[in-house]
Amino acid sequence: MVEFQIQLKIADKYYPMICKRSEEEIIRKAASNVNNKLLKYSSAYSNAKFEIKDLLAMVAFHYSKDNLLVQKNEDMSPLFDKIKQLNKELEDYLSMN
Repeated sequence: MVEFQIQLKIADKYYPMICKRSEEEIIRKAASNVNNKLLKYSSAYSNAKFEIKDLLAMVAFHYSKDNLLVQKNEDMSPLFDKIKQLNKELEDYLSMN
């Protein structure tokens, strides 16, 4: 697959990014999410006079926390699958009686 360069604007600065065509949409969406979250933090803390690097650190922390929560839930996936299986077996049993 051919890779190409795109320009991502994050916090009013452009960054070059090499990506595959199949990944371009998700990469641009990720940059948009960062900018949107940055705008929310900037508005929420407008009186605190944070520098852009402070706000970006808060955004990075936010997404890192979310990523860890997703990973934790993925670790629980086999348990959830087993609960779903047992629930289905119970529903099937109860529907027969």
